[in-house]
Amino acid sequence: MMRRSSLLALVFGFLPVAAFADTPSQKISFQPQVKGLHCLKPETVAMISELVAKIGPIQVTSTCGGRHARHSQHYSGKAIDFRPLATSPRKAAAVARSLASVGGVGSYSNGLLHADVGEREISWYGHKRSRYAAAASKRSRYARVARNSN
Repeated sequence: MMRRSSLLALVFGFLPVAAFADTPSQKISFQPQVKGLHCLKPETVAMISELVAKIGPIQVTSTCGGRHARHSQHYSGKAIDFRPLATSPRKAAAVARSLASVGGVGSYSNGLLHADVGEREISWYGHKRSRYAAAASKRSRYARVARNSN
């Protein structure tokens, strides 16, 4: 019984990685603190595949672990932070915003990008986490975009 349960845990623990098998592994690298994609939702893994197909190789810098803003999509397995390796961060952010599966796109001054599959479309540029709280103000650097209701 113990062997069977550990086999099931092994299979289900790598399920999102198996869904990611369509994307060549040489197109994705990880910073040492990132332990893999096992904590991500299947729709997030699909978003990564689509993103890599459009912009080329990326380096994933953050998934579910680490410190993020309160109520971050990272904690629910719906977001990644990454660095594009074959294009500029500006072009990669534009491509990410054009994808239907992407809800939020953020770019930071150090060249990192954030992409999530959240339900709200939100876009930002900045480097301080405290700016996230200013999303409702009219003078913030955040732009809310209504989802297409097709």
